This record gives sequence, C-alpha cells and structure tokens, in this order.
Amino acid sequence: MQEVFSNDFPKFKAKIQNFIASQHFNERLKHYNKLFDEMSSVAPDDMRKYVEKAPKFLEARNKSLQIMERIVSIHNELDILFKMDKEILGKTYEYDLAKVDKKIAENLKEAAYMIDQFQVYSEIGRKAIEQADSPFFSQAL
Repeated sequence: MQEVFSNDFPKFKAKIQNFIASQHFNERLKHYNKLFDEMSSVAPDDMRKYVEKAPKFLEARNKSLQIMERIVSIHNELDILFKMDKEILGKTYEYDLAKVDKKIAENLKEAAYMIDQFQVYSEIGRKAIEQADSPFFSQAL
C-alpha cells in the first residue's frame, strides 16, 4: 500500500497543483477570509438602523456570517491538506489516495452548497436593506 502511494504521490501532487492554479484556490481562500473578517468586524451600532427597520436583515446577516465561517473553515482545511507532504498525507489517510480524493470531493461539494446558501442569505439581507432605505417602506410603518 505504501509503495503504491509513494509511486502515485507525484501524480497526485501535480493534480492538486493544477487544481489550485485552475480554480484560483489561493485567491479564493484569501477572498473568503477577508470577506469573513469584514463581515464579523461590523459593529452592532452600525447595523442598528437596519435591524430596527427590517428585522429580517439581522437574521440574514447572522446566517450569512455563519455560512461564511463554514466556507472559510472548509477552505482552510483544504489548504492544510494541499500543503501536506508525502509522509504526513500518507499517515493521515492510511496511504490511500482514494481516501484523500474522497475527502477533497466531499469538502468541495459542501463548499459549493455553502457558497450557494451564502448567496441566498446575502440576497435576503440586501433586500431587507433596500426596504429599510426605501422612503415608501418607512412611510408604511
């Protein structure tokens, strides 16, 4: 098993490097980390107007933040996995590259779902802000 792993590892590492480059993985990782930092650093006072005028905003914002935290976590897990050397990767995944491929595929599938959900909740939040900023909406209150 270890011999097959050692023989196949260079091809696997090349596949990972190709994935990182073709999918702009490092740029996405930085983007998601920056976005999460920006989202989590917004002071509650800065959101008060929207929370008071559009209660759905807070729910959507909190859900978006929770989802982005998971997106960041998944990408950080993948980053760690991608940077593992042959010895650590072998020991961690029992010298079975199929297990590594499966783990990567599961993480990417979950990340894609989370990104989709993030977009849904972000849109709900945007609409809540638009409503709160609308002079017609505020007159209806």
